[in-house]
Amino acid sequence: MVTGVRFGTAHNGLNDWTFQRISAVLLAILLPVLFVILMGVYSGAITQTAVKTILGCPVTRVLHTLLMAAVLTHAYLGLKVIMEDYVHSTALRMPLVATMLVTVGGIGIGWTSMIWTWGS
Repeated sequence: MVTGVRFGTAHNGLNDWTFQRISAVLLAILLPVLFVILMGVYSGAITQTAVKTILGCPVTRVLHTLLMAAVLTHAYLGLKVIMEDYVHSTALRMPLVATMLVTVGGIGIGWTSMIWTWGS
């Protein structure tokens, strides 16, 4: 390898790949649980009181926060890779990626505030 030569634009491809895979595993574990709960609610097997109890549990809030973080991380990293691959102008790519990051951060803040104020 030639010293001083760096490959890629962001130089963090392995970190992005790792976090993408971690978030995918979390989604594969947590999304089916959410869908089972939602199916129970829509079928009438889970009552409104039971939903309040489920959402008020601290463990559920932590798991929901993990789910939210995994969804947003997975989406951001996937869109970022698409931007890096297909938007060749750095002057256009950087503001787009920054806008995505701010948007995902805002969604995360709003979603987290909803999760932790449900039982209050």
